Amino acid sequence: MEWLGSFNGANAWANSALPHGGSLVNILTDTGSFAAVVLYILVFIAWDVVKRGKLSRFTLEVGITIVASMVAVGLLKVLTGVPRPGEAQVHWNLLESLKNADYFAFPSGHTARAAVLAYFFAGRWKKLWPLWWGWALAIALSRLLLHVHWFSDVLFSLVLGPWTGMAVELTESLWLPYYRRIVRGLKLGVFDVE
Repeated sequence: MEWLGSFNGANAWANSALPHGGSLVNILTDTGSFAAVVLYILVFIAWDVVKRGKLSRFTLEVGITIVASMVAVGLLKVLTGVPRPGEAQVHWNLLESLKNADYFAFPSGHTARAAVLAYFFAGRWKKLWPLWWGWALAIALSRLLLHVHWFSDVLFSLVLGPWTGMAVELTESLWLPYYRRIVRGLKLGVFDVE
């Protein structure tokens, strides 16, 4: 639908109708940045190591899903080549596109990461699911208010996060034995899972 321009009208309307975000919106959007998410995962790893002496399956699945979603986001950015609002359409070769993937808008990495965390957090802390999904929606809105993404970018990313999480969970029996073999081969017992 992105390639067909199905959302062009909604994208243009949202971009023109929404006001520009300020400092608080920048702070909010930074809570979904790559650096912030790495920090969250490091906190979970530290918690697991202190409490259990090794990783929990939850932390491992969150980490793998974040990596998988980032790979998917990067590939989709390059394949679709959708410029961000206010940016010109470019026609780079594949290598240039890969090096400059953040130039492209579709999909939103911030929103995808927030949706991954919301998916896993809502599954683990079920009573707080409105908080987690409210935060993910706020990240999506912040990307629109900063005029760095189109409506279709954040809408797709809100779906991409849970899809990726489900894929990681459903394929665990395929990848987990390889993960364990690598960790044990490298004698990194602290990164083994319970």
